[in-house]
Amino acid sequence: MSESRAESKENLNESSLPLLEEEEKKVEQMELEEKKDESEKKEEKKEKKEKKEKKEKKPKKEKKEKVAGPGCVEGLTGSLDLDNRDKNSICQEIDINFDSVLAEPGSAHGFDGIWKLSFILFSQTKLWIYRLMAALISVPLALVWGVVFALATVLYVWIIRPGFRVVQLALDIFKKIWKGVISATLEPVCEALGLIFARPGLTLVQSA
Repeated sequence: MSESRAESKENLNESSLPLLEEEEKKVEQMELEEKKDESEKKEEKKEKKEKKEKKEKKPKKEKKEKVAGPGCVEGLTGSLDLDNRDKNSICQEIDINFDSVLAEPGSAHGFDGIWKLSFILFSQTKLWIYRLMAALISVPLALVWGVVFALATVLYVWIIRPGFRVVQLALDIFKKIWKGVISATLEPVCEALGLIFARPGLTLVQSA
């Protein structure tokens, strides 16, 4: 009986070994699958985040494109120099500063504080009155002068310049006709008279 029991225990041990190995393999496979699932989930989360970021970025760009206010103004005034507003120096006559209007001679100086105050009052009064008046007048006058110069450009491009070209063409034709008439009538006479009066001494000697 004892032998049979020992044999049965050995058989049980031998039979349980493959079962344990199979369970370990299954556990390892489960762990590998869980790791794969976790890595896949992480990748999916990253992809979702990237898609969300792209979606968030796209509406911002669309909003910037749709807004036609400051972006349009910046686009139209991109080449405008706000520091130097008189590149062609067309306002040199009225570019008047404090030094070009008021000055004290070397023999008579007032108080330094009064001179500084005078400078501040002159420059700031001139600046702010110009700014206020320009704010009231500049927009309507810019519109008026834009219309005037647009009409002048239209007149020059479509009426005056083609008219000048027609007159120039007519004068070129008249010039060719007149040149032909002169060369056929007056030019031979003038050449003959020139030859006669060019060397009068030679003609007298030959006749003698």
